[in-house]
Amino acid sequence: MEEEMVRMSNIMPVELAIKRELEYRKKMEALKYQHQNDFKPLISAQGPVFESQTPVDRKRKLQPFNEQCSRTLQSSRSSRPSSSRFVCVVCRIAFATAYHLKVHGETSAHKNKLCDSRRGGKAMSNPFLCEVCDIMCSSGRVMEFHVAGIKHATCLREFEDAKRERIYGNYVSNYN
Repeated sequence: MEEEMVRMSNIMPVELAIKRELEYRKKMEALKYQHQNDFKPLISAQGPVFESQTPVDRKRKLQPFNEQCSRTLQSSRSSRPSSSRFVCVVCRIAFATAYHLKVHGETSAHKNKLCDSRRGGKAMSNPFLCEVCDIMCSSGRVMEFHVAGIKHATCLREFEDAKRERIYGNYVSNYN
């Protein structure tokens, strides 16, 4: 009998177990909503891009990423990483990082505009464009590899040299 009581003292009462489970679920829900709210400033800070955009479009929650949905990226980089810009051509919104562009690509407002643009005959087979190298990439990961690669660095260096030459060349010719 005492052995049973010792074993039973290690068992949690059902009411306490249910209470703890409910508290745990509440905490998980709160964390889930907090995580979703962390992305809201990125989306709502952009403000309305088109006059037809309604407040409902800006308040929609993020949906899971859909590989079928293409996003368009234009990347123009300079020597400073802080000045790099990533642009969603569909929505005409600029972002500082590829991550923010990816988060934007997961929003329902972007997906709706993408579907609308496809219906209008603007289907994009290669959604990512590096303007410096004039190269189309099929996905964000391919674009990241391209930007980290030697060919992009070479094109970027040539672009910056040509820009410097144009600026300083005009200065020298105007001086003479």
